[in-house]
Amino acid sequence: MTSFAWMGLIIVIAIAAFFLGSVWTKKQFKHDDLEQQTQQAKHELEQYRQEVADHLANTKKLMGKMQDSYSQLIQHVEETNQVLLTEKPNHPSDPFFSKETTEQLHASLKSRPERRRNDRANTGVAQPSDYVDGESGLFSGERLEVEQSKAS
Repeated sequence: MTSFAWMGLIIVIAIAAFFLGSVWTKKQFKHDDLEQQTQQAKHELEQYRQEVADHLANTKKLMGKMQDSYSQLIQHVEETNQVLLTEKPNHPSDPFFSKETTEQLHASLKSRPERRRNDRANTGVAQPSDYVDGESGLFSGERLEVEQSKAS
């Protein structure tokens, strides 16, 4: 073979090696890029799983608190029902007011003037009296306005 043929063969082999190398390098870059994307997707998936696990743990804790509150509410309602539904005999000896309040009421009744007690006894006979001298309240100026409008 001649040197010209060897030179041509070396050039053809060099060009073929260049194209094969570039194709292999592109595939390697794509493979590395896909590997990096895969690692990133795995990392994001692990983060998402951790967020879901945290959320479920928080939800479980809140549900436990809600269940405890609900149990306390039911217990409170049952105790209230027992207190309210147990029938207590009505004793006339049980005072409506406390002892001190009853004593104060009796003392204030005894200190009232006799005139008012007598008026109360005669309520069926006499009309109720007005305890205010002169005009008072909302209607104090009404009569003057009515008289002025009639005079005009």
